[in-house]
Amino acid sequence: MKTLAVTFLFIASTLSVAPSAFAQKDLPADDASTAAFVELCKNPNDEQGRSFCFGFGEGVYQGYLANRPVDAKLAVCFTNKSETRSVILQKFLVWTKANPQFNQDRAAKTLMRFFTDQYPCK
Repeated sequence: MKTLAVTFLFIASTLSVAPSAFAQKDLPADDASTAAFVELCKNPNDEQGRSFCFGFGEGVYQGYLANRPVDAKLAVCFTNKSETRSVILQKFLVWTKANPQFNQDRAAKTLMRFFTDQYPCK
């Protein structure tokens, strides 16, 4: 159910917030895959696309925090408070290029894999 809600949020947000970003890249409007998300996020000059990517990434992380059991140990820790969203996004783009096996997975699922892989709690 959580995955369905996140997928719906992604599709609905994409259609309402950044329709021109998809139109420019000829991506299917209902594609919530990692590959589609990367395509939307990779152009540093696309301010609207990047803003969506930042918001979506934050939403995935906040959703993780809100839905984890209260007594569960955190799996994701952003310890370097000086690291910007742009730096984290760039790391994600590099990570997805090195992990193409996740391209067809939902973007939210891949973001959580990235977060737990690159920002584990110690």
